[in-house]
Amino acid sequence: MSKNGLRSYWSRVIELIKLVDIIFNASAITFNLFICAIPFTLILISIIGYILSFDAAYTELVRYGTELLPDITYEQTNSVTVESERIVEALLAPLIQGRNVLGLTGIIIMLFFTQSLFHSLKIVLFNVFDIHRKSHPIKGLLTNFLGLGLLGTVFLFFSLLVSFISLFDLRTIAIPLTKIVIELPWIYELLDLLLPLCFTFMLAFVIFRFMSEREISIPDALQGAALFTILFESAKLLLSLYLSYAITRYEFVYQGYTVIIVLALWVFYLSILFVISAILLRANIDHKK
Repeated sequence: MSKNGLRSYWSRVIELIKLVDIIFNASAITFNLFICAIPFTLILISIIGYILSFDAAYTELVRYGTELLPDITYEQTNSVTVESERIVEALLAPLIQGRNVLGLTGIIIMLFFTQSLFHSLKIVLFNVFDIHRKSHPIKGLLTNFLGLGLLGTVFLFFSLLVSFISLFDLRTIAIPLTKIVIELPWIYELLDLLLPLCFTFMLAFVIFRFMSEREISIPDALQGAALFTILFESAKLLLSLYLSYAITRYEFVYQGYTVIIVLALWVFYLSILFVISAILLRANIDHKK
């Protein structure tokens, strides 16, 4: 991109930031995400539980939740160490202990409870990309159901992928009919790095593509997913570094509510990143035109 092209691109970004109320839209997504977190989690438990098992669903959701959170590790005043994984386990434990895997009727009911979250995501994309086409309410519900089904499919795909990989020892590969053994001690470290990136990328792609009612083309949705993944991983790393320094001060002010405050801030930051990535994508589309 030339210097003039780069200047026009960022001018368009600034123009879109002025038109789109980032804080308001991010606040709407954050509110609906908190409201829909429990029914959405129950749906994932059911989807993964039907294919794998109830315990596997719990294990996978703990892993997903830990990957989506920044690294939170600190020692409370009562000498109890709090980590991201323990936070996720504590949040999911009541749902796991008090609920069974939902039947088909239960999943349909939970789908209606998640409509507000998908509607807020759709409104943001419609505003940023200036989409005026209004579909029939029933068609809108079906589109939301499709998007939720695809999100569940992403969770299920990575659960099955991790389960499949765990069946093999990839650190050593023996060449058939020979005594040659290839050692790959770094393979699991690489997978631990790549799988979360692919997981975040696929989630963002489904949201950009299907929450816009397929008004955003597949190449543009892929680009938007890449933008969000880069912003997400950068924010997670920076926030982890910041919390390692400031978490004790948060605990001094908020006491036992520290975890809730940190989670709320993180979800709000994620919502802001989603709106910003949509703006960057729209500016790039306009620049190419």
